[in-house]
Parts: sequence; structure tokens; C-alpha cells
Amino acid sequence: MSANQLIQEIRTYNPEADFDLLNRCYEYGQQCHNSQRRKSGEPYFSHCVETAKTLISLKLDLDTICAGLLHDTIEDVDSATERHLADKFGGTIAALVQGVTKISKYPLQQHGRDEQRQAENYLKLLLATAQDVRVILIKLADRLHNMETLQFQSEDKKREIAKETLEIYAPIANRLGISRIKNRLEDLSFKYLLPYEYKNIAKALNLKLAEREAYAVETANHISAVLQQASIDASVRGRPKNIYSIYQKINEKGIPFEEIYDLIGMRVLVNRDIDCYTAAGAIHTRWPHVPERFKDFIGLPKANGYQSLHTTILDHGRRVEIQIRTHSMHNVAEEGIAAHWLYKEGAPSSKPSQNIFKWLKQTLEDIQELKGAGQFIRSFKTELFGDEVYVFTPKGDIIALPSRSTPIDFAYKIHTQVGNTCIGAEVNGMVVSLRYRLQNGDQVKINTNANGHPGRDWLRWVKTARARNKIKQWFKEQDRTEAIELGKRLLQIELRRSDLDLLSYLRSADFLALVGGEKSFATVDNPAHTSACTEVSAHTSTPTQQYFQDTEDFLEQIGNGELSAGEIINLVDQAKNSRSELEVTIESQKPLVFQSTPLIELNQIDLTGTRVMKCCRPIPGDEIIGYIKRGGGVSVHRTNCSRLPNDPDRLINIEWKSIDQIRYAVDLIIECHDRPGILGEITTAIAGLQVNIREGKFGPILADRNKDTINCQFEEGGAGFERLTVEVTGLEQLDQLLDAVRNLEGVTKIVRA
Repeated sequence: MSANQLIQEIRTYNPEADFDLLNRCYEYGQQCHNSQRRKSGEPYFSHCVETAKTLISLKLDLDTICAGLLHDTIEDVDSATERHLADKFGGTIAALVQGVTKISKYPLQQHGRDEQRQAENYLKLLLATAQDVRVILIKLADRLHNMETLQFQSEDKKREIAKETLEIYAPIANRLGISRIKNRLEDLSFKYLLPYEYKNIAKALNLKLAEREAYAVETANHISAVLQQASIDASVRGRPKNIYSIYQKINEKGIPFEEIYDLIGMRVLVNRDIDCYTAAGAIHTRWPHVPERFKDFIGLPKANGYQSLHTTILDHGRRVEIQIRTHSMHNVAEEGIAAHWLYKEGAPSSKPSQNIFKWLKQTLEDIQELKGAGQFIRSFKTELFGDEVYVFTPKGDIIALPSRSTPIDFAYKIHTQVGNTCIGAEVNGMVVSLRYRLQNGDQVKINTNANGHPGRDWLRWVKTARARNKIKQWFKEQDRTEAIELGKRLLQIELRRSDLDLLSYLRSADFLALVGGEKSFATVDNPAHTSACTEVSAHTSTPTQQYFQDTEDFLEQIGNGELSAGEIINLVDQAKNSRSELEVTIESQKPLVFQSTPLIELNQIDLTGTRVMKCCRPIPGDEIIGYIKRGGGVSVHRTNCSRLPNDPDRLINIEWKSIDQIRYAVDLIIECHDRPGILGEITTAIAGLQVNIREGKFGPILADRNKDTINCQFEEGGAGFERLTVEVTGLEQLDQLLDAVRNLEGVTKIVRA
């Protein structure tokens, strides 16, 4: 297609465009790719023209179309830099071409764990999109033509590109509301990924094509007649389902192709919004409909601007899906965000496009804060590709949230402080649980209190990345001080083993390099140390990568388990090897102050943030080991505990501190003969040792009831305690208790759970 032919297409919707600019871009692109050929043998520039044609079909602005013509120039031609393009065609076109190049320059990862690979892919596309959504529109047009000419690639390349298209580009086109590109990308990907299934469905569709078309015409005529009687000016036509959506229905519902009746849906186009509702009423009067299938996306539009009424009627037992919308709504439904994206001087020209862009950027910012590929993927799919629910604020404003969102998600959507101080919620005037799943049309009121705060259970209930991030941030701020203190103790243990001093290490040249120099330590501990630290840094000749923001960040990562014991040892060894640099005299040294705990110590250093685990209930005298939890703190287990996590880097050797006044809970299992007075004798023996009984239940014990809990078998028909919890001062008192009860007449077994 020539430049003049492109101009004629653009002139139909944008007659005032700068066609001289398009001619210059066309000639430059043709010149850049003059010597290149595609695998099909066609001139390479033909691909750029096809990309521009797709953008014209979306009625996009001239800058976007010109960028489509030039989208491969920076990547393929050395002289075509962003600055060069900006000088020739303007900064907007150059920036768009550069944005597309960034996506193409760094190939989307095809190796490694699937979740990690997908996370990286999604992030690259979103980062480019958030700068200017027109970048992704150009990339979608580029990918569409590549898929339409995929037959010229090798078999491996076909599958690789098709998989990437189905996983990434088709869902993004769907979320941006560009259904015709989404459907085409899905069908083409399906064709190359599952060719056998694709051919079977395509063949089945062709066999009954005439029958379906006849039914569609007949149904359209019936609906038109009903609407004409209601004095509604409407256009009614059938809309065939794309092949991939039919495959999904077969796969998800487990039904054969022959039992799928809604292969063709109906679309009703009217002139005014009110006509949509009038048409729906007329149709429901003539045919029975499925109430739960009626959806109003006009009153509650989707985030991408989509508006329509959806309903399903029953025609002689056959379900028929109907979409009712205005002509302008149909334009948005087909072209999505592109329907609004007519730019003037680099800014979106309509409020809907501004809202969509704002929504896209906010969603990206929320998701980017998540750590871990798994969380990223789940939130990405939930918030960008999942269903939505639309609810109202008390003032009547509409809030869109992912399906199954809770009042907590709603609260954080309004404001972080509203979420952090939320103490309850009312939906439609009724008090509801914070776990309540919001429904379309709910009116939500959040009750707050200045003393309110998030609960850790909230993390299991919320659906949005924003709520999850804000809750974690609140707890992180609360836990940070404790993690820093624990980090000091753990670091001191490793330093003592190497005969190093904690304070000197924190002022060493090696450590200062890790945290970015003297500023970090000075601001954390004592501003007076700045000059001394500067002197140390000045004598450091070995460059070291900076891993931490400051000293507190370093200690916090140790305390919350992000920095393993092995990594700490490596840092300590580094300091030990350059010990001469550690010996720096600093005046007015400020000692580090540690809080103590009566329970646990590491090498005679008190340890805070410990928790004795209920799974094995260790007591003084037991051999114990510590596990640094990922959220901060240390869990204490018996060394033979079956539930001790298998992660050597997080295990630390700990000891009991000698404190007689502390009592510890221990679970016992006791079996005895069922005779009168036996219960009283057992409890008397325990009480005689000044041991408190916390709880227990006496009764029959089945022979196999506890075989997974303890290392013995009880006799059928015996009686006793399946679990008796007592409080002892340590292992010595526990042994006395076991001996006392074991010596009672009729007691056959007593073991520690």
C-alpha cells in the first residue's frame, strides 16, 4: 500500500492531519528498510505498512501511525537514533518508536521457571505502556501482522511466538478493550499451539455453517420485529464466537462441541442510552431470560470504558446471548482504549481515555511493589485480566474492584489511612464481616477509629495488590525496630566467633562500602562519627558493591531473615581479612544497648523476638535450635521436631537461659485401665509436684487414634488423656512427673506428645 492510499484512509476520520509528515515518514522508513527482506520474501517495509494499516483501522492519531511506519528503524538502522528521529519528525514520534524498541530490544524470556518468566514479560510491557499507552497499541499492531505471517517461521519459532502472544499480548488487548485484535490473536495462537484441536473445531463450524447462519438471520429478524413494534430504531445482527473461545468453553465445561448452542450471539445497536434499556425490556417481554446472566455495563462501565447490556434469552430451549449497546458504545467495545486515544499536542483528548490511563498507571504502581514472581502473577491476572465488581461509596461514587474483593480492599482503594484505621464495614446499611465478598451494586461504608489497625488475617482475605502492599507496609513499620535489634544480636554472634567487635565492624571500611559510605552509619548511630568514618572510607582502595541503603537496612535484613546466616558469615570473613582497617579510634563512642529476654540466649547474649513453638513445646533441658522466620523473629524448636523447616541457612544454635520462675507448657498422652479413682490419683500425683494442669480431656482412647502423633500403640478399650497440657519449670520437673504417674497402678503408658 502506498503512502497516498494510507492518506486516503486517514482522511476519512482525520482530514486535517499533517499528510506531509506522513509522506516524509513513509519515505524515510522505506529507505531504512530498502535492502531488507522478510522470511516470506516480501520487502521488510511491507510489514511496517501493515502495522500502520491496523493503527489506521483503530482511527488513531497521526503521530501513532507515523511511529508504526518507523517502529523498527531504531532497532535495525544504526543512524536512526531517537535524537535523529526527533530532529526529523518531532519528539513524540521519536519517543513512541523508542518505547516500542525497548520492548523488542530485550527479548521476552522463554526459559526458567514459568512464573518468573511471565512476571518479567508482563513487567516489561507494562513499564512501556505506563509511559504512553500508544506504545502498546503499536506493539499489538506489530504482533498481529507477525502472527498473520507466522507460517514462514520454523516450527519451534512458531510455537514460541504463539505462546508468547496467547500469554501476554492477547490478554493485554482484551484488557484494553480491543476485542477484534484480541480475538484474532487468540485464534492465530491457538492454530499454532494446538493445530489438531483448532482444525477439528474449524471443520465442525464449517459443516454447520449454513445452518447457523440461517438461524442467526431468523433470530435477528424476530428481534428486529419485536423492537420495531416497540418503536425502537435498532440494527440487529449475529456475531460468531471466535474459535479459541469455543475451545475454552469445551475445555472448561467438559462438554462436546455438539452440545454448545451459543456459537452465535446477537448484537443489538441503538441510537440512545435509554433505548438500550427499552430494547432489553421488549426482548424480555417476548422471550424468557436467565436472570443471573443479565449484566448492566452501561450504569457500571468496565475500567477500560466498555459499556453494554448483556442478557441471555431462551428460544425454544436454546440459549441465545444478546448484547445491547449504542453505536458509540460499540465503537469503544471493538476498539477499546484506542477509540478515545485521539491526541492533541501529546495529551488524551477525552475524559474516558484519561481515566483509563490513570487506572492503568495506578494498577502498575500497586503491582510493582509486590515481591516475588508468584504474587506478581496472581495480582496481575486478578487486577488486569480478571472480572470486576462495581460498588458505590456513601456519596454515590462508583468504585471498580476485582471480583471477590472485600470491604478492606474498598477501604484501601479510598485512602491508605481509611484502610489502616478500618474497624468495620456496612453494606447496604447492614453491618457485615470484613471478609464479606462485595457484590455489584453494593453501597459500602467504612467505619474507622484512630486506634484501629490492620490485622494479619487481612492478608488472607484481600484481593487487590494495593491493599496487600499497604497492610504489609504497616506491619513492616511496626516490626522494623524489633528486627533491627534481633539483627544486631545475630551479627554479634557471628562476629564473636571470629573474634571481632560489633561496633568496630559497623565502622569498618568494608561495611561502609556495603551501605554506601559514612553517611549511613553516622545518621543511624551518632552524627559525631561522620569525620572518623570519612577517614576510614578515604583509605579504602577495594571497591565493593553497595547492597544496603543504610545500617538499619542491613541489620533489619538479618533480623527478618532476608540475609541468611551463610551470607552474614561471608561478610564477617571479609571484615576479618581486612582487620587492620577495622582498628580505628573514635572518640565518645556510644555503646549499643540491647534488650534482654528471660527465655533464650545465643552464646550468652540475650535474644528477643523468640517464640516457643507449640508443635513440639520445648522446655529448659531439651536440646533446642532456632529458626529465623521470614517475617522476623526466631521460632524455637526441639532439635528432633518433625516440623522443623529444612533450611540450614536460617537455623541458629541457641540455649536456654537459667530462669527458675518461668513455666512452660508441655503436652502429655496418658493411657490407663478404666477403673474407679484412677483420674483422681493421676491429678493428685501431678499436683503433688506443684505442677499446674492447664487443660485435658479424660475418656476412652481408640487403638489407632494417636499412631501418627506418638511412637507407641495403645490397647483397644483403654482410657486416659488423649492430650493433657501441664506447666513445668523444665525437663527435670517433667521427668519427675513422668516417673510419678508411670508408677501409679493401672497406668500403662505415658508419653510426651
